[in-house]
Amino acid sequence: MMVEGAGWEVIDLGVDVSAQKFTEEIQKHPGCAVGLSALLTTTMINMEAIVTEIRKVAASTKILVGGAPVSDEFCKKIGADNYSRDPQAAVNYLNSLVA
Repeated sequence: MMVEGAGWEVIDLGVDVSAQKFTEEIQKHPGCAVGLSALLTTTMINMEAIVTEIRKVAASTKILVGGAPVSDEFCKKIGADNYSRDPQAAVNYLNSLVA
């Protein structure tokens, strides 16, 4: 809601989304940024796999990660571009991309 409220179009792919679905949507929306969120540590493994697949198809796509168990260290480890501790930090990062 906060990202949309800041003027960004959000395409919500839902929960438990495959890497293939992300890459398909990236191809439909060139220049997009991808946001991934994990609420449990067990789902963080999936984030790494998704980032890896996105990098194979669209290496320049900006990838933001966040969620309760996620950290800046984890973001760097999996090759994502930005860790946002809250939605406002994500908005600030996105805005910095177009400033």
